[in-house]
Amino acid sequence: MGNTAYLILTLAWGAPLIALQWLIGLDVLISHWRVWLLAIGVPTLYLIGVDAIALGAGIWAVDVRALSGILLPIVNVPLEHALHFGALCALAVQTLILWHERTRLWTRLRRFGRLLRGGWAALRAERDLSE
Repeated sequence: MGNTAYLILTLAWGAPLIALQWLIGLDVLISHWRVWLLAIGVPTLYLIGVDAIALGAGIWAVDVRALSGILLPIVNVPLEHALHFGALCALAVQTLILWHERTRLWTRLRRFGRLLRGGWAALRAERDLSE
């Protein structure tokens, strides 16, 4: 994998889970965009700052052979670290937002399951019965 190993592995574990959350709850996450943005942005920036301090002080080091070599300006933190922190925060925050709206999402997932089992006719029949 060379010097992109960390980047590829971070995207490989984070992107599918984040995409699944957006697939399930796009409207919910968009409707809570202020909470979402603040709750992901602040901890991510905090972790990047702490990482910059630790790397600068030699508290920990990274194997540059696994990194792309792209550093965030000013703080000199590897891009891979920033993406890792952002993905962790996004997964935690989005999970909490979706959990808060679980009743609405569960109804949606049940309807999707009925659609898969019985096709459009099952959904139309359900709608006709409820009217």
